[in-house]
Amino acid sequence: MTIPVMGLDVGTTKIAAVIGRPNDQHDSWEIIGAGKAPSQGLRKGVVVDIERTVASIADAVHAAENMAGLRVRQAVVGITGGHLSSLNSKAQIIIAHPDGLITTEDVERVEENARTINLPPEYEIINAIPRYYTIDEQTGITNPVGMFGRRLEVETHVVIGLRTLAKNLEKCVEQAGLAAEATVLEPVATARAVLSTDEMDLGVVLLDVGGGTTDIALFNQGSICFTASVPLGGTNVTRDIAAGLRTSLAEAERLKVEHGCALTDAVAPEEVVHFRAVAVEAHQTVARSLLATVIEARMEEILALARRELTKCPQYRFVGGGLVLSGGGSLLEGIPELASRVLDGLSARRSIPRNLTGLASEVANPIYATA
Repeated sequence: MTIPVMGLDVGTTKIAAVIGRPNDQHDSWEIIGAGKAPSQGLRKGVVVDIERTVASIADAVHAAENMAGLRVRQAVVGITGGHLSSLNSKAQIIIAHPDGLITTEDVERVEENARTINLPPEYEIINAIPRYYTIDEQTGITNPVGMFGRRLEVETHVVIGLRTLAKNLEKCVEQAGLAAEATVLEPVATARAVLSTDEMDLGVVLLDVGGGTTDIALFNQGSICFTASVPLGGTNVTRDIAAGLRTSLAEAERLKVEHGCALTDAVAPEEVVHFRAVAVEAHQTVARSLLATVIEARMEEILALARRELTKCPQYRFVGGGLVLSGGGSLLEGIPELASRVLDGLSARRSIPRNLTGLASEVANPIYATA
């Protein structure tokens, strides 16, 4: 039987753990366990309290393991944060075989050359994802092994991050009883879960609206070409509500989840919601449209910052597959419509993880997509 794998999303507001087995014959995953827990030790995707982060990870992992009825020793861990950046690196080699036959060793050699870039000593490569290969003058090749040519070139999407921050995350995972088998950029992981091949071929933008960050990935002609992160997310919306209504963060989060809307125009003027203000015993009321105004202002800012990042990528002009929204922030009413308005009229949809069997209903929610 295939060994189970755990995906671990260590986020600013929640930790999500998903355990599954690959169904090779169906190109899908059998989900056998899932769990989540509030995140207590991170800020904007970065560990700020190791002890509390370890406890939060352990809670989510134990919940997933209890559902699966087994222990898991290793996990693939998602990483995000404002310290991450990306670039596209090219490299080429001359094929040594007399007939020009390209071998696996040739591919590994050219990929290693693409990863050889000058970095400050405090940075390291987090992920290096080959986009496409070129043999002589023929470009757009996805698997050159077994083909013939004299010159092999690769373009690779390279993600770099601060070495110490990545090691802090790895330490937390290990202290929670797991070995970090691999570290994956979170929007890359999310894309594998929620995007279709057709969308990636046409060109598609993925926005993962988390608690502390909003992660961005752009795909073009079937491969990733741009990633970025905005250091704002759903927590900022919650704080705005708490400040505006003089209520606690817990009550502001409840208002956001239960009554929030990102489009003021979509809310009837007569709608009101009840809440409890700080240091006031009686319940207060507020027009739901006022709540929506606060949410819309902050979400519009986040989306505008995401658009500013996307315009740095030339392929943004050729996005034919639209915009896919993921993460807990995508669940807000009105988010697809607002995102479409801010991001140049791109058609927008919410995502759910795809190609799942087993306990798929347990993770049919954007908050589990990355894990």
